[in-house]
Amino acid sequence: MSRLNTGLRAGAAFLALGIAATVFPKTAVADSTEDFPIPRRMIHTTCDAEQIMAATRDTSPVYYQRYMIDFDNHPNVQQATIDKVHWFYSLSPEDRRTYSENFYNNDPLWYAWPNHMKLFFNNKGVVAKATDVCNQYPPGDMAVWDWAEPTGPPGWPGPPKGRVQ
Repeated sequence: MSRLNTGLRAGAAFLALGIAATVFPKTAVADSTEDFPIPRRMIHTTCDAEQIMAATRDTSPVYYQRYMIDFDNHPNVQQATIDKVHWFYSLSPEDRRTYSENFYNNDPLWYAWPNHMKLFFNNKGVVAKATDVCNQYPPGDMAVWDWAEPTGPPGWPGPPKGRVQ
């Protein structure tokens, strides 16, 4: 009999919690006007893609290196990635925000290389450091896309590798 009472009490408590969750739903707090899915600094920056990449190269070299290794491993979408980044930074901040609310919808580039915008959209600390100094770099410097992976002793830049043409 004791087990029956415990079971009934547990069932009643579970039912009460279920009703409470239905009656008092919590409002979702995922507001796209903050830092998700695209950090607000990237939404409001006046820098172009190459300025951001150069700043990231100098302020967070490990993240830049990882991105460029991944970039070089996707030769089939390199030009599409460059074109998309240029398109994104040509938008107004309002249009960038609108894009950020729908950017996963039916874009074949997300399927071909899911991390194609990672350097620009993720890693808030990396974004913060890069956007603080990106205006100090020349705009439109396409050399940042042609990265040579170091293969020799420390300090040796290695042979030019660059992007597959």
